[in-house]
Amino acid sequence: MNVKFSYITSRDRLKRVYEKLSEEPYIFLDTEVAGNSIRLAQLGDRDEVFVLDLFELSQGGVEVLKDLLSRKGIVGHNLKFDLKYLYSLGIEPYAVFDTMVASQLLGNTDRHSLQKLAMHYLGLVLDKSFQLSNWASKNLTREQIEYAALDVKVVRDLFYILLEKLNQVPHREETLLKTRTSRVFGLLNPVAIVEMAFVQEVAKLEMNGLPVDVEELERVLREQGKLLQKKVMEFMARHRIDPMSPKQIGELLTRKAGIELPKTGKGNLSTEDRVLSEYSHIPIVGEILEIRSMKKTLEKLQEIKDNLNGNRIYPEFKQIGAITGRMASQNPNVQNIPRNLRRIFKAEEGDIFVIADFSQIELRIASEYVGEERMIRALKEGRDLHRYTAGLFLNKPEEEITKEERQLAKAVNFGLIYGISARGLVEYAKTYGVDLSLEEAQSIRERFFSYYTGFREWHERVKRELRDFKESRGYTLLGRAYVAHTFPDGVNYPIQGTGADLLKLSVLMFDADLRREGLGARLVNLVHDEIVVECEQGKAERVADALVRAMKHAGRVILKQVPVEVEVKINQRWEKD
Repeated sequence: MNVKFSYITSRDRLKRVYEKLSEEPYIFLDTEVAGNSIRLAQLGDRDEVFVLDLFELSQGGVEVLKDLLSRKGIVGHNLKFDLKYLYSLGIEPYAVFDTMVASQLLGNTDRHSLQKLAMHYLGLVLDKSFQLSNWASKNLTREQIEYAALDVKVVRDLFYILLEKLNQVPHREETLLKTRTSRVFGLLNPVAIVEMAFVQEVAKLEMNGLPVDVEELERVLREQGKLLQKKVMEFMARHRIDPMSPKQIGELLTRKAGIELPKTGKGNLSTEDRVLSEYSHIPIVGEILEIRSMKKTLEKLQEIKDNLNGNRIYPEFKQIGAITGRMASQNPNVQNIPRNLRRIFKAEEGDIFVIADFSQIELRIASEYVGEERMIRALKEGRDLHRYTAGLFLNKPEEEITKEERQLAKAVNFGLIYGISARGLVEYAKTYGVDLSLEEAQSIRERFFSYYTGFREWHERVKRELRDFKESRGYTLLGRAYVAHTFPDGVNYPIQGTGADLLKLSVLMFDADLRREGLGARLVNLVHDEIVVECEQGKAERVADALVRAMKHAGRVILKQVPVEVEVKINQRWEKD
C-alpha cells in the first residue's frame, strides 16, 4: 500500500511542515521509539505524512512538536503509549482521539490492535514486522520509514469511519458538547467525549505511580508469612493433609464433614472458594477459607514488592477493562488491595493523600436509572437510605433502627437492587455480619419489592428481554451501550457502567480545576468509586475542596434527579479510618 510521506531531518524542511500543519485543527500522530526516547514522530494531515527524525532534528524537533501539539488535537492508536513519551519531553497535546478506544466503545470486533482494525474496517492486511526493528540505527532504511508513515495513514482512514459510527449514538449531553474534545474533533457521543479526554489522565496516572512505605511492607510481609505458616502447620497436625491441595481437601470434606461437593469438568471434586463459602459455618471449612485468604494476602504483598521501583509502584491501567467501562490494573493490580493492607501506601515526605469516594453511589444510580420514585424522594430529602429501608421491612421508625438492623438493610439494598434470590440474600447478609433464615429473607424480599416497585418492574423487563430475544440491550445514563446475555449482567451493566462514566468525568473535571488553581496535585489511584490524590500537605484542604466540587459537578451532569454525596479524607496513608 503506497503512502505519500516526507522524511524530515533538516530545520528548513521542519519549518515548512510546521507552517502546513499549523492550519489543521488536529494532527494524525504515531511514534517509533528507541530505548526511552522518541526516534520518529510521524505527523499527518488529510493528504500527507511527515516523518520527523528527532535524533537528527534534536531540540528543534521537540520544540516544534511542543508548539504544534499544545494547540492541536491529535489522533492516534493506543495513544497512552505515545503520550507517556511526549509528557517526558514536556509536550501535552490540546486534545486527543484514540482509535483503539473508539473501537472498544463500538464493540464491533473482539480485538482492537491497529492490525485488527485495518482488516475489519479497511480490508487491509497490515504488516507489523518492522515494529521491533532497530529504531536506534544511525541510518534508518526506507522500508522502516515507509512502515512508520503507513501507520499514520491507516489511523487517518480509520478516524473518519469510527467518528461517524460513534456519532450515531442517540444520546447527547449539552455540557460535554462544549468541551475541547467535542469541539476539535466534531465528536457528539458523550461517553466517547469522556473516554477520549480520559486517555491523557490514564497516561499521567501510570507515570505518577503510587508511593509505598517499604519498611511497613516488609514488616507486614514477614508477619503474614509467619501467621500463614503457623496456620498451615496447625491444620496439617490436626488433619494430616495439606490444606493447599484441592484433591486432599475434597476427600477430607467428603469423608469427615459429609459435604457433597460438585464435580469439575474433569471429574474432580470442586473445592473453589465460591463452592466452600456455602459451608463456611462448618469449622473445618472456615479454617480452609481463612488459610486461603491469608495466602492471597501474602501473594498480594509479594506482588507489590516485586513491582517496586524505588519506593513507588507504577501499575499499568487498562482504561476500558470491562464492558461496563470500568478500569482494570496489573503489575501490580492496585484496584483489589484489601482494606487492611492499604496502610502500606504512604505519601512521600512533605506530601499527603486526599481520598474521596461517592456515598451509596450504586443505590443513587440505580434509583434514577429505574425511576424508583420512593427511593429518589428519600435521597433528595437527605435521609439515610439504609435506615429508611430497614424501617420499611421492620415496620419501625428510622430513629429506632439499631446498628445491626442498619447493617441488614445495607445487605438488602445492595443485594436486592440486583435481584438476588432469598437464598442469595441469606449468603450475602453474612458478608455484613448478619444471620438470616430463609423464611426471613423471603419475607424481607417480598416487602422490598412491594414497596420499591420500580426495581421489580425493571427486573421483570430484563428477564422478559432475555427470554424473548436472548439478550438485553441498553445504555448507561450517559449513553454507554451494553449487551447482556444473563440476568445478573443485565441488571449490573447499566449501574456499574454509569458508575464508571461518573468516575472518569469526575477526574476530568478535577484536572480542569487543578489547572485553573495551579494546585499541582497528582492522581495516584482509581478504584471504581474512589479517587486517590497525592499533594503537598499545605495544599490538602484546597485539593480536597476541588475534588469534592468536581465529583459533585460530574454527578449533576449524569444524574438529573438524585443528588450525589461525596466523602473525603486527608491522610498520610491510604486508609480512611
